[in-house]
Amino acid sequence: MVLSGSLKATRKRRNWSLWILACLIASVSTWSMLCSWLYLNADVTDDGAPDLKARQPRNVANQIDRGVSKEKPHSTIAKKVLNSEIYNPPAATLEHRRLITYNRHGGRLNNQIIQFIGAIQHAKILKRRLVVPDEKVAVEWTGLLDDSFHIWNLTTLKQAYDIDWESGLEVNKDKARKDGFVLNVPKQCVLNQFQLMDLLIGGPSHWMEWDRKCPDILNLGQELPLCSPKHSFCGDSEAISEARNIYSHLRLSSYMQSLLPPTQPLAVHSRRAGEGGYDWEICIDPTKRVCQEHVREDEWNKYCNERTVRGNCAIWADLSYAIKDERFWKEKEKEYRFNLASDGTHDWSIDYSGQFVMANSTSWLQHMEEVAQQRIQEGETLQSLGNSFFLRDRLKNQKGQNPLLSRAIGIMFQLSSTILEMFSLVNSDYFVGGFYSTFSLNVCYLRGLDRVMNSNMCWMLLHPDTEKAIPPPVEHAINIPIDDNAEETMPPALMSDVEHAFVTSDDGKFFVIDRYRFMFRRPNDRGKIPTFISVLGQGVVPMTIEKLSNGEDRIHANFTCSMGNQMETKASIYILGKDEDSPVEDNPDTLFIVCYELKYDPDVTIQPPLSLQSQDGSFSLRIGSNLVRARNVPRLSHGSSIKTWGLLHCLLPSSRKIDPDWLLKYLRHHKSLGVQSHVHIYNVDWHSPQIQSILNDYRGEKFISRHDWSTRAKSRSSAANNFTNNLARSAAKMDCMLRSRGVDSYALFSEIDEFMDGSDFPTQLKYCEDNFLDRCPLDVSVAPPNLIEGNFHLTSVSEIQKKKRECVNIKNLTLPPWTLIT
Repeated sequence: MVLSGSLKATRKRRNWSLWILACLIASVSTWSMLCSWLYLNADVTDDGAPDLKARQPRNVANQIDRGVSKEKPHSTIAKKVLNSEIYNPPAATLEHRRLITYNRHGGRLNNQIIQFIGAIQHAKILKRRLVVPDEKVAVEWTGLLDDSFHIWNLTTLKQAYDIDWESGLEVNKDKARKDGFVLNVPKQCVLNQFQLMDLLIGGPSHWMEWDRKCPDILNLGQELPLCSPKHSFCGDSEAISEARNIYSHLRLSSYMQSLLPPTQPLAVHSRRAGEGGYDWEICIDPTKRVCQEHVREDEWNKYCNERTVRGNCAIWADLSYAIKDERFWKEKEKEYRFNLASDGTHDWSIDYSGQFVMANSTSWLQHMEEVAQQRIQEGETLQSLGNSFFLRDRLKNQKGQNPLLSRAIGIMFQLSSTILEMFSLVNSDYFVGGFYSTFSLNVCYLRGLDRVMNSNMCWMLLHPDTEKAIPPPVEHAINIPIDDNAEETMPPALMSDVEHAFVTSDDGKFFVIDRYRFMFRRPNDRGKIPTFISVLGQGVVPMTIEKLSNGEDRIHANFTCSMGNQMETKASIYILGKDEDSPVEDNPDTLFIVCYELKYDPDVTIQPPLSLQSQDGSFSLRIGSNLVRARNVPRLSHGSSIKTWGLLHCLLPSSRKIDPDWLLKYLRHHKSLGVQSHVHIYNVDWHSPQIQSILNDYRGEKFISRHDWSTRAKSRSSAANNFTNNLARSAAKMDCMLRSRGVDSYALFSEIDEFMDGSDFPTQLKYCEDNFLDRCPLDVSVAPPNLIEGNFHLTSVSEIQKKKRECVNIKNLTLPPWTLIT
């Protein structure tokens, strides 16, 4: 019995030991799970260890005293603790004011709005007070600081966020000097781009470091507060949600709301980066990059394919393909009805007349003129209308002028138009926008998360809960490639690198290629070289030719130029080329029309349409496309022995059939000459896949720019207009030269059968440049037709003829441009 009792006691002790061990294991397991959760959700300190203390919820310690039920401890553990609950910085004091500000970005309205939204977001998350910096130049003006202009309704924004609208104004600079605001921001408290991107991601422990370093003022710098993937606000889900919430407080004044056009089923934002220039890649490359950063790689072919990306940069050329939802897609483009916001690079009325509505801010401009007149009648100055430095400076010393706001009217028109257009796209059923555009991004945020799928791009950029974007439902998908290996059918208009106006007068007799702005110093001009506005086209316009006693002709234009509020100014005509084969009564000419009296406003990127009209109304023409300007980056030769500025090579249009191999040899030869040049190719019938492939390759090397002047690439309303060869050549010369005049040194006008002598050409060009020659004779060789057409066998060298071809000096802005192409 003793043995038995001992064994029983031993078993009892063993059972107790096993029970205790089991309890310990269970406790360790529970503690391990808790530690794991805390580690995953804790901030990480500088040495890499988890900061558990920072993650302790503020209300946990008080739960027992406040009688909070503890029956479900897992609900407390499972709830994600927000950074706003963890981060408890010290309160602001007179010495440590806890302010945050930023330096303004160089972009216009939409970049300014994004920077403003991001600054409020940072101020809210970091629990600081935002001081809005002044708007000092035209590109910075948003109207947010100038209440008297009745643009915005910021009532709920001011109630929801701690914002100082006055301390950053230049008008308070004396107070600023006294208080030390902005002027004395320590250098280490001005963030660079990388510090800005890391700030909200860093979390509470990171923010406390910045509190210790910059307890008074923190400056976010001048970069846009966007992180990866591109066009995404920074921070965790709480921070991004805050940015989204700020947009809900961004509202128009009741007066501006009354000016919004009727909402249409479709909304379109039309843009092309480069403001009408001929560098497609300015738009295409970043557009593709945005798409690929947001979309899963296995879906790039569906949503980031070449046609979609190119069409996104020229929506007017491929509107139906840009719509990716069959519920909003129309079989006939004429059936679309849409609200339009356009950056002015294309005149939508050419092909979509009567199908779209745009915002019109004319009533607001008139309203503001009345407000200004009332201020004057009350004995106040116009300057009192503005708070921002930009407006106060523009309205300074303005008395008795008509209109009173004339010095600010251009930027007022552009700002109000852009704002109204942006809000006009918010309520449509489906939105088509630009992947890379901050304008389109703002529209997406204003439309809200509940409508991201009703767009070609909002779903792509706004996906707060997932790392990659979730595409719209497949049951409604359209224009989405399914086969990765299928060749895309690219519309010819998307293979052209240059967007021309291509509009026709109402009587159908005059065809416009483009409108331009160019610089030219006339004999009596002093000071800054003036900028003039002009039109290039071919056909017949109302004019009278007066025969002078010296035998010369003086041409009088029987029509006037109007643009914006500049009405019926004088037009001057220069004849560049004539078609002698046409009947006398038709007599089409290549004409360069200069509107000398029109004033170009450099503050305005979207210039108002230009109208040419005769007094009796028999001739009328409207050009709404962007003003073509010279490229502003000169090309320096990369030749090892001879340094010279670039050569502009204009390859004139020809209906001649060419062999792809000849084109390849031609471009390869001219690229190897030792003088860096750029070739503008005016194409009227070069559309074979082989030729397009060659042109595409050299476009990728930035060696050529393609101008498709064929009927395939033109708009529907101008498709019937064909250039005759001699008029096309003179028009192409002028168009080509105006795109680089004042930048490149010389322009060479040649045809596809003419090629330059590689041995002497660089030396000849260098001699002309050193001696400032206006015209530079160069040796060229002329190939026989059989070479161009693909028969590369010569019977004798004599078949290749030699001739002189003149380069013209396009650097000299004292030479009239119309005299350079004869």
